[in-house]
Amino acid sequence: MGTEKNLIVIPTYNEKGNIKKIIDEIFNKADGVDILVVDDSSPDGTGKIVEEIAKKNKKVHLLNRTKKEGLGRAYVAGFKWGMSKGYEKFISMDADFSHPPEALNPLIALCDDQTVAIGSRYIRGGRIVGWDVKRYINSWGANFVVRLILAIKAKDATAGFKCYPLEFFKSIDLDAIQAAGYAFQVEMLLLAQENKFKLKETPIIFKDRVTGESKISGELSKSAKLVFKLFSQKKSVRQFVKFAIVGGINTLVDWVVYLPLRILLQNLVSLDIQLIRQIAKALSFVVSALSSYYMNRKWTFASKEKKVAVEASKFMIVAIVGLLINSAAFYVVTAYLDWIEFYGLVIATAVAMFWNFFVNKNWTFKK
Repeated sequence: MGTEKNLIVIPTYNEKGNIKKIIDEIFNKADGVDILVVDDSSPDGTGKIVEEIAKKNKKVHLLNRTKKEGLGRAYVAGFKWGMSKGYEKFISMDADFSHPPEALNPLIALCDDQTVAIGSRYIRGGRIVGWDVKRYINSWGANFVVRLILAIKAKDATAGFKCYPLEFFKSIDLDAIQAAGYAFQVEMLLLAQENKFKLKETPIIFKDRVTGESKISGELSKSAKLVFKLFSQKKSVRQFVKFAIVGGINTLVDWVVYLPLRILLQNLVSLDIQLIRQIAKALSFVVSALSSYYMNRKWTFASKEKKVAVEASKFMIVAIVGLLINSAAFYVVTAYLDWIEFYGLVIATAVAMFWNFFVNKNWTFKK
């Protein structure tokens, strides 16, 4: 194996026209790398070609798999092989020259213990060569949607040319990777971001393949389904759903307290009806906020904070500001717009809920 600690993993299926050329070009352009070709028993003899090269070059390795299971499965097999051999950085790369070998050194240099490096088509200096307008729009649109719904902080969220540090693989369960196909690239970046790894990009010129056939046909719909599945599984999304359920329950608490309290105040004091509404609304909101704190601490955020008083104080500060926002919205709807009270309750509650969730998530229950 030699002493090199950087492993380039290249999944292949019917790449006999490219494989020798790409291996030669990698060694011409990159420093300190070994290559592992993960071949899914290509009928065209790609594995046999790599096997012959490996006999002459100890820096080239072949992992021959018995069946075609998809890009993601091939990469996972390759990464696990490399981990068992002591490699420290792992580069994912295509065999068709779409990922330029001359970009390997900058990519590897950008990668460190806490950073996943990305060869990016969509930052300054990066571009795509050889695609028609339709394919470019499809790629750009898919990348935009992925970044939007998964909040991935990379310009090229669907990139396949990446360098991962060993520490990243140690932080995740490779066997739990869900994507078998091209959505694998997205899932890996999402996992990196959720495990607090930095995402850094270096520009590349992405060229469409010249030899061989593209494997992306039929993968787009599968990838889209997996992306939306990943969205539904995001911790922040699950927390928001729980927060909304708690909010729904405590909206009922709010309303159940408000309505009889408003009637009671009308019978007890001689004040302007709008002032009575506002007082009743403020008191009912405080009751629902206390109930909401307890439920969110125990269920939504599963807080382990021992300083309950500090945490509760933060929650109540957020709630008080939320109360002001809630009251202002309620006033605008019922007094300024002169809409019925029900609309005021709904709109005021919705505005306050979004405020409360994002501030509590990022401040009160941050730990």
